[in-house]
Amino acid sequence: MEVRPSERQLLVEGKPATVGARAFDVLMALIDHRDRVVSKNELLDMVWPGLVVEENNLQVQVSSLRKLLGAQSVATVPGRGYRFTLEPEVQEAAAAGAIPARRHNLPSQLTSFIGREQDIADVRQCLAAKRLVTLTSVGGTGKSRLSLQVGAQVVEEFADGVWFVELAPLSDERRVPHAVASVLGVKEEAGRPIIEALVRYARDRQLLVILDNCEHVLQACADLAKQLLQAGERVKILASSREQLHVTGEAIFPVGALDEAEAMRLFVERTVAVQPSFEVTTQNSHHVQEICRRLDGLPLAIELAAARMRAMPVDAIAARLNDC
Repeated sequence: MEVRPSERQLLVEGKPATVGARAFDVLMALIDHRDRVVSKNELLDMVWPGLVVEENNLQVQVSSLRKLLGAQSVATVPGRGYRFTLEPEVQEAAAAGAIPARRHNLPSQLTSFIGREQDIADVRQCLAAKRLVTLTSVGGTGKSRLSLQVGAQVVEEFADGVWFVELAPLSDERRVPHAVASVLGVKEEAGRPIIEALVRYARDRQLLVILDNCEHVLQACADLAKQLLQAGERVKILASSREQLHVTGEAIFPVGALDEAEAMRLFVERTVAVQPSFEVTTQNSHHVQEICRRLDGLPLAIELAAARMRAMPVDAIAARLNDC
């Protein structure tokens, strides 16, 4: 077998083999550390940096490598991890101990994601059919969290990665292209607009750009999205905004409130984080239900209410909301 890291290519018996992006990252991690056993946690950190994923995701990638390279190519060391048993020919090999190149910059989340399983599936379906999808709603519904969750689930579908661009800090819409370029690692050329460099970069790339909080720089986001999509046919954009971008071909996905069950799950989980002894009982369940109903199932409002459980009982919070 031969591996070409810079081209992300695997050759078996001299012929290119079809290997998924995640499986290739696992392969490179094992090759880089083939002198020892690599623990499952190490591999998860190398291949899915900053993300919380189930161990079976790793097992799936290892199984696909064994199908390509033989059952004995990746040895399982019970209780310790995996070890690569072959001696590959590596072209342009990375330095010993190098971690596979990151294929996303999705920030690690400090709290769990609750519910919205159907929304995730529907957004992914939209992305499969359309190249620009905009999540729209009022503030506090969880558009950003939803876009991050979708991005984390589709990383393997984009050979050149999934890239999150936070636009909320921008006060000048002229800085939107620079913000995207900074995330993608695109350098500005002296005397030339940065958008030209972005367009050239996008031409041969398969990537997803997540534009978060577009509403205050809406026209700049629309212009940028149009140029990137025209430049590269394998570029896709997932935007979140209180308004649509009004770009031809844009798919609009309204993000609604959480349903009652999801809202209550969110309230309880966030409450337990600040008051570990809390649990839903027959005596307080109607208060929890009332809080979530009064807050219209909005995730941000529910999380803020849960944070107050540190100092107030659940019935007092419900009563105060009813007085509003």
